[in-house]
Amino acid sequence: MGNAHHRRGRQAPLRHHADADDPVIDVQGHRGARGYLPENTLPAFARALELGVSTLELDVGVTRDGIVVIHHDRGLNPDIARGPDGQWVEHAVPIHALTYAELQRYDVGRLRPGSGYARGFAHQQPLDGTRIPRLADLFQLTESNRTIRFNIEPKMDAAALDETLPAAQFARALISEVRKARLQDRTTVQAFYWPVLKVVEREAPEMPTVYCTEGALSDPERARAAGARIWSPDYQTVSPDKLAAARREGMKVTVWTVNEPADIERMLAMGVDGIASDYPDRVLAQLKGKR
Repeated sequence: MGNAHHRRGRQAPLRHHADADDPVIDVQGHRGARGYLPENTLPAFARALELGVSTLELDVGVTRDGIVVIHHDRGLNPDIARGPDGQWVEHAVPIHALTYAELQRYDVGRLRPGSGYARGFAHQQPLDGTRIPRLADLFQLTESNRTIRFNIEPKMDAAALDETLPAAQFARALISEVRKARLQDRTTVQAFYWPVLKVVEREAPEMPTVYCTEGALSDPERARAAGARIWSPDYQTVSPDKLAAARREGMKVTVWTVNEPADIERMLAMGVDGIASDYPDRVLAQLKGKR
């Protein structure tokens, strides 16, 4: 999901939206639970499961040798990645330029001291030696959990299409992994780059897609015109009027990334269908208080 989700046919299996009598919504652990542990790593996903999320939100890329891996950025993030020499990487080497074996040489278990990322997540516990996992590793980790859902974003950017596989190949690689694990009925595919969603809708209609937006582009009519059944805007752009417009269009609404208690309360009061948070326990605590 950005710093700061649709399908034709049967309705997407998100949990129903909050109202005064039933506050149950889809609580998504954003990049696992990155408020507490290194983002998009197996320990972060395990923590999110312990906290009780209904969905794990994550991002994926594809290595040069075709392995689907879990990583937010299209390239190695200099704020979280250290090389075999222990030094922080200086440049965002594209994930697609590295083989899986090469990628495993990088440690992503700690935030670079003094970085904006580190300042924003002062309570994230470092786990030195943590590696970028394969999507298959996450599916194996969660194998005994029969209810957990996955909201997966293939990381693409219209302004940097040379840094990833083409949309069709990228989507097919992801679809293949999900089908291999037989998790189609518990997976949604989200993206800001909507062409990749069109591939999923065409080739894997059993998996709902989620149309992500941010800033001035967070317009429910625009998302619905593109085919969205689930709309995922930046929470800061959501208003009661926009939510009502989305409801009129028949869309579900999942907001990202909501961390502060006051903002969580506002989104719950508004009646969104889902909330992605770096601190999902905060969302769950407020929901518990409403029951």
